[in-house]
Amino acid sequence: MKRAAVYVRVSTAGQEDEQTIDNQLMELRERIKQDSHLLLPECIYRDDGWTGTLLERPDLDRLRSDAKDKKFDILYFYDRGRIARKFVYQEVVIDELQEGEIECISLHDINGSTPEEQLMGSVMGIFHEYERIKITERMRLGKMRKVRENKKLLGYNPSYGYDYHHRIKGGPDERDGYFSVNKQETEVVQQVFQWVADGVSLRDVIRRLHELGVPPKKQKRMTWTKGPISRMLQNTTYIGEHYYNKTEATITKNPKNPEQRYRRIKKNSRKARPKEEWLMVKVERIIGDDLFEKVQQQLTLNLKFSRRNNKKNEYLLTGLIDCECDKPRTGDPANNGHTYYRCTDRLSRFPMPRECFAGGVNAGVLDAVVWNKVEELVSNPKAVKEQAKRWLKSTNASPAKLKIDEATIQLNKLETEEKRYAKAYGLSYMSERLYKEQMQELLQQRTNLHDNISKAESELGQQPKLSLTQLIEGAQEMLGNLDFTDKKAIIRRLITKVKATQKEAIIWGQIPILATEQVGLYAEHRYCGVAQCWKVYAF
Repeated sequence: MKRAAVYVRVSTAGQEDEQTIDNQLMELRERIKQDSHLLLPECIYRDDGWTGTLLERPDLDRLRSDAKDKKFDILYFYDRGRIARKFVYQEVVIDELQEGEIECISLHDINGSTPEEQLMGSVMGIFHEYERIKITERMRLGKMRKVRENKKLLGYNPSYGYDYHHRIKGGPDERDGYFSVNKQETEVVQQVFQWVADGVSLRDVIRRLHELGVPPKKQKRMTWTKGPISRMLQNTTYIGEHYYNKTEATITKNPKNPEQRYRRIKKNSRKARPKEEWLMVKVERIIGDDLFEKVQQQLTLNLKFSRRNNKKNEYLLTGLIDCECDKPRTGDPANNGHTYYRCTDRLSRFPMPRECFAGGVNAGVLDAVVWNKVEELVSNPKAVKEQAKRWLKSTNASPAKLKIDEATIQLNKLETEEKRYAKAYGLSYMSERLYKEQMQELLQQRTNLHDNISKAESELGQQPKLSLTQLIEGAQEMLGNLDFTDKKAIIRRLITKVKATQKEAIIWGQIPILATEQVGLYAEHRYCGVAQCWKVYAF
């Protein structure tokens, strides 16, 4: 009797609701019982609602970790598509398990022991990936055809002001999806459009909606933000022209939490499609053409005369500076011509009452003090001397050496690739002709890399030697000629965090200095009067 484990997965919430994962488990338990093995409760691995196009999944990672610890002897799964929807990922996981002497059993694929059977099992894995692509494309084309022919809507999160009635299949009440007007929300939409047409700012719109107790549609938070209102004001659905196929899913380039390891969905952002691919569906209008056009003109004027767009200010510590309440500070120009770092509490909590009343920090003063101190520390002769010695000792500073290192890495990759081809040829996954062609190509690449290494070694021997004095003088001269962009780049590499008040700034960072230094910002003779608050003397 062997210790058994199972892995099950479904990719959508709908499949979770339909309990398809329980159906997989039931069938797997029955097979384990027939094989007279023992299923351990702690060895049931399930990823509910996780796409198979991602390899990083919580329970799949736990399974792979437990396999290395020899917690089970045999793994059962419904089919290879449960392991992954990409053939390469299937092979990575299964090969890793088999190298750890874990037997893999698929209920609906070929489980082979001979090279031929293993090849057929791999072919079935390729069909799982092909099936996913075909299903996705077939559903997309079917929806597009339905919209083109019937001008109906299929599966939608409706705009504020509308309700979506889902498609009903079969029976006497069969119908396609459609929008209907939500009377209560419609009044809010009309009021918002009228406010903006009358010159009310988006910030005041948010405040008024909060005072009226009107929450957003999804009610994830009880107050509106500028984004949803701005999109509402530009949405042509309100004048009866709703567009289908307007956007498409895409991989997030700048995730909110880049350190987050697990993501259920790979493509969780959207981007606009070319306008010629949009399909218009007529819906009941809420806003008249004249009012809509007047709002668009007002939005254009708001953008044109926005203080933020009229004058671009330079903030050296953007994204690095926090308030004493631990919320970020952001750059904000004042009417007196000065710029300040102000706590974002007043923005993040609006229209709710603010909690932090810390005053703004003069950005020009703080930036100058911080840069002068950083320049002083970095250009310290003793510190520069130490860094110069390290630079001269380090061959990584040489462009020729970088070429040699890069070529060496490529050679190691070629060696790994050669072993992979040899293994595939030995298991009869690759024909002799194809194997010879690949090996000949690898040989040519290896020859080119060796030639590049020889040239780089020749360049390395001809490079002039720099003295310590030349390096120190060059570093100090460079610091004196930097523009704002270069200064900001240096600050971002050296400083990790700044916490500032009107009297003091504490800086965290990694600066190569020989002695511990403190950086402080102190203010004297600050007058309480609003008209005189700009008079700050920094020491």
